[in-house]
Amino acid sequence: MQFEVMSNNDIAYLNAFVISNFINEPIHIIDSKGNMVFANKSWYDLYDTTPDMAIGKHIQDNIESSLNYYMDVNDIDNLSSVDMAKLSYTHLDERCSKSTALRVLDEKRKISMVTDHYLNGHRVLVTSNPIFDDNQELVYVFTFVQDLSRLSEWHRQLDEERKKNQLIHAELEYLRQTQLNSPLTGHSKTLDSIKKMVTTVAKTDASILITGESGVGKEVVAKEIFSNSLRKDKPYITVNCAAIPETLLESELFGYEQGAFTGATKRKIGLFELANGGTLLLDEIGELPLKLQPKLLRVLQEKEISRIGGQVKIPIDVRIIAATNQNLFQMTQTGQFRSDLYYRLNVIPIEIAPLRERKEDIIPLALVFWEKFKKKYNSEKTLSATALYTIENHDWPGNIRELENAIERMVIIGDSEVITEQHVLLFIGRLVDSDEDDPEAEELSLQEAVKCFEKKLVQKALEKHGTTYKAAKALKTSQPTIVRKAQAMGITKW
Repeated sequence: MQFEVMSNNDIAYLNAFVISNFINEPIHIIDSKGNMVFANKSWYDLYDTTPDMAIGKHIQDNIESSLNYYMDVNDIDNLSSVDMAKLSYTHLDERCSKSTALRVLDEKRKISMVTDHYLNGHRVLVTSNPIFDDNQELVYVFTFVQDLSRLSEWHRQLDEERKKNQLIHAELEYLRQTQLNSPLTGHSKTLDSIKKMVTTVAKTDASILITGESGVGKEVVAKEIFSNSLRKDKPYITVNCAAIPETLLESELFGYEQGAFTGATKRKIGLFELANGGTLLLDEIGELPLKLQPKLLRVLQEKEISRIGGQVKIPIDVRIIAATNQNLFQMTQTGQFRSDLYYRLNVIPIEIAPLRERKEDIIPLALVFWEKFKKKYNSEKTLSATALYTIENHDWPGNIRELENAIERMVIIGDSEVITEQHVLLFIGRLVDSDEDDPEAEELSLQEAVKCFEKKLVQKALEKHGTTYKAAKALKTSQPTIVRKAQAMGITKW
């Protein structure tokens, strides 16, 4: 790029109307001999000098003066005799002995260099442009310094605003969900398809098999089917097949007659009879003992039961919903579950995906639980945007049940009015170098635990990446923040 030679008036005009008013980054101009002819206020502020001291002086002398002043101010006696001829500049991993401005004088071309500034430690982009006269003689070099650390901070702020917009959308969705008064909270495609399926099958009497990992909300889906069915005004009974001992399960389901066995002093009505006309949820159906499976199959086929010790066939009208976290089809292949019973139960299959596969549902669910427990414990705590972002990006191996328990802990424990990312990591157990085996860790206050976690996080990032710039990049924060925190925390070696 070519420019006309600037006169002193031209420079003054540029200073008054462009550089001083519009550009806040450091700028300086040297002539063909390397002497300073102009710099803006930001440059003087950075190098802590004035026009009277800098103009007309060689650029290398100006840099030497600023560095000596920096060492004096910071009481660095052992470097007071530094040889500025050995001062090197780092362009990424390449070291050179000259600044970009002086290199342009030699090479007569535009040069850009990314480096850590030796005064403030910030990562900067230095760009120097040659300015030629009409005879193609280089007369000036124009140098512009951009603080990349500041650009990184702007990017972080923009990213934060984007996350806030997403959270606002999630909150609006939460309001929509609560207005619809549906317990099936979320707006993922997977959940939307389940909602449609619930609406379709609720009005029928077909048997339904709900599958999914522990904690995904199988009971909630079953209750929603019942609530939208024609039997909603009839009994709804839930039995956990895994929670009742095998020796008692048969009598619980089918009841018994007086004298049927020792201790049967009077007739007992079973759960099938109690649910007559309504709906019976057989949770954890995979745990149903093999010897009881034929009897359940007969109930589904014949629509009648017999109490233990009884001879009378009792007709029943019960809709069966079964739920399990096991692979029943695979269990039929190994003989652990009867295939004929499986197909009788699996007329309408509904599979609920784990939370890690439908992250769109996590924040709406978290907000529902947050409001629920805030009201329950009369809490005024709030969730920060970073906390919600961290919640959304956790895998939640325990699914909705784990999420609900974690939210309840956040509401109950600690004095902080705002739950942050560090609090979330603490409550879900994702601490760096966890102190689970340290007996003193349990005695820390929440504030102390968060500070401990933050120190470990910064220390580990510095040890892994070696520089404050790289550590800041890995932790998605600014380099000055890492420097400030490391100093405050007493981290001096890594």
